[in-house]
Amino acid sequence: MRTCSLLTLFCVTCVVPLFAAKPLPANTPQQQPTAFQQELIQVQKAFLDAQERGDAEYVKNAVADNFMVIETNGDSSGKDDLVHSVRATHEAGPKAILYDFNVVQLDADCAVVSYKAVFPGTQIERYQHRSDTWVKEGGQWKLKFEQATLNLWSAHDLD
Repeated sequence: MRTCSLLTLFCVTCVVPLFAAKPLPANTPQQQPTAFQQELIQVQKAFLDAQERGDAEYVKNAVADNFMVIETNGDSSGKDDLVHSVRATHEAGPKAILYDFNVVQLDADCAVVSYKAVFPGTQIERYQHRSDTWVKEGGQWKLKFEQATLNLWSAHDLD
């Protein structure tokens, strides 16, 4: 019993202050995006804008022929389904709120753009995290892969 008390006293007096004395990292301001990152964010935003305004021709030209998407429910589909959905679902309504764009450069001609989205007017799929993989083909950025994931902590929020 006495050994246990001495060990506890040792930990409290010697080990705990080591962790307590260590300063927490300061919040560092976000660095400005590089030219590459800015370019991909603009490409991503232009693509999303084309989807919202129902510009199926723009979407068709911006998507690689072997494109694949993984939807929030786990289903997958390709380019034809995506282009068709732009035509089928275009309606004037509240715009999606897109924010927190991040770009991970994989090489000079490939990057992943991830962002968060809020889709007003929907309940179950309202809050999402999306990741899009872009590749440069013939000097033009093409969307090759997309995955949408529900933000479950808020998926069932009701207004």
